[in-house]
Amino acid sequence: MTPLSSNPGNGAQPAGATTAVLLTYVTYASDPVNDISSYLPGWKIVWNGTQTDDGNYAFIAVDPTGANYALAIRGSLPPQDVFNNWDAFANWILEDLDVVTQVSWPYASTPKPLISNGANTSFTNVLNMQDALGSGVSLTDYLVTNVIKPGNPLTIAGHSLGGNIANVFTSYFITTITGEQYSSDNVSLYTFAAPAAGNGDFANDLDAKLPAAWHYQNANDIVPNFPVSDTIFLTGLLYDPAPAASAITVVYKGYTVSLREAFFLLSGVFLLYGYQQQNNHYTVFNTALYTEYESNTAEDWFAQAGSQHAVSNYAAFLGVMLPLQPATQGV
Repeated sequence: MTPLSSNPGNGAQPAGATTAVLLTYVTYASDPVNDISSYLPGWKIVWNGTQTDDGNYAFIAVDPTGANYALAIRGSLPPQDVFNNWDAFANWILEDLDVVTQVSWPYASTPKPLISNGANTSFTNVLNMQDALGSGVSLTDYLVTNVIKPGNPLTIAGHSLGGNIANVFTSYFITTITGEQYSSDNVSLYTFAAPAAGNGDFANDLDAKLPAAWHYQNANDIVPNFPVSDTIFLTGLLYDPAPAASAITVVYKGYTVSLREAFFLLSGVFLLYGYQQQNNHYTVFNTALYTEYESNTAEDWFAQAGSQHAVSNYAAFLGVMLPLQPATQGV
């Protein structure tokens, strides 16, 4: 593998963020169990989830000291399925991510916490995932026994849909361990490019019960704008003057409209759902546009979106240059 190189990055960010973004990168590796040491020397995967039918995957790893643990959760869909055209992207938002149906979230103390049905399905998939290493122990039981009871630090991390699941799992996990009288002081959460998992009551509850949470968004990445009504609207304004959503036409519910208008209309669909991102340490940064995708075509617009979404942009912000090309990481 091509070795990593470092640059100064943003010194204001916590040291754990670099480890977290590398862990999310490893979730996309072809063989995470063997590949993790190439990116995080001395780290070892000790619980390796069996990929579900929906493509969800997660692992638990420990650092060389044997004291610091991490749960890393992968986004499930390959970019060619989503960043292909308007139809594919709308299908991902409305069907695969399943955000038009919301379910009550029992692991929160706010008045009416709701998460998307898609987030709930993915969370359940991860919660029930089997260990491919043969421990026979569930994800939660492994973490409680080996990490929480001994008082070891735990980092939970995810990119894209993996970040969405990480938020939901963390909400469940903090409520579960504190309900059993264990401390959550050593738990931290890092998400990168995560679409919102739930409404304001879900997000506010997670903020309140886990202050040690950091969330990162590339301003030119469209995925974390969804399915929040205000930021879906802003998506239609990205990349001007080229590729300009106002200059590209798509079909929305049988009508030919500009891509910008399609995002404006989609924003209206989600106005009453109340989706909201977390507030704790929510960091937005800028990545330059990729010059190879600057034609006013749907192909270039979605290729630009796919490139902006890559883990490598988030790693670069934190001072790590990854060897993978930007459009090859999943969502």
